[in-house]
Amino acid sequence: MHSKLAAALWVLSLTLVQSLPVTPTFAASKKGGKNKRKNVVGKGFGAAPAAPDLQEVVAKFPTRVPEQAQQCECPCAWTPGKLYKDCCEPFHLKEKEPESPVEVLRSRYSAFAWRMPLYILETTHPECRDYRKDKVAWIKDLNRDGMFDSYDFCKLEASPQEFSEINPNEGFIRFKVTLRANESSGSHIEGQEIVIQEKSRFLNVGGDGKVCWKYAGGEVTSEVAGLEDAILNN
Repeated sequence: MHSKLAAALWVLSLTLVQSLPVTPTFAASKKGGKNKRKNVVGKGFGAAPAAPDLQEVVAKFPTRVPEQAQQCECPCAWTPGKLYKDCCEPFHLKEKEPESPVEVLRSRYSAFAWRMPLYILETTHPECRDYRKDKVAWIKDLNRDGMFDSYDFCKLEASPQEFSEINPNEGFIRFKVTLRANESSGSHIEGQEIVIQEKSRFLNVGGDGKVCWKYAGGEVTSEVAGLEDAILNN
């Protein structure tokens, strides 16, 4: 999954908005008249305050991580009944690196489900279209538009991971994510479920005998009537 998902996975976002009601925002310019420029006058003396770093920005974001998360079943439910602390938490805490495409997939799914945008950035390969060098701007956009706040994550289903015949460091997974519109979506669609499908590409960036896989992009489709064959993140 990826950030615009399309986003998404993912990840995110999944351009889910193309199949659900949205409210567009437009910027209109006035006709006629002269453009007026405001004079900006600095106040006070001394250097401007330093811009917040990535961690400071993320600390202000809302989260969906439940209390006593370690004792909760992991959102990915890859192994039914397995606790978060024994499943995806070691990846989120950087105690482990994803050693396979499927570990990237399920840990990113859990990060989207529980609203952990920093992990989405950390596991995105530079070849992914969502990747941006300005991490602060990227994570602000992801927080605003790519964390599926109007939906609850219901289920992750995936086919077995596959690997390129010519490049063992390139892998692919086809998966489905079921989302359910929550109350913030509006009463007209609350409770409605939508299934997002993606064929994701992953790359191993490990070196010197190490293994570390990252999400490198994918093609997102939906089971919404009329959009079955459309690539939503083109």
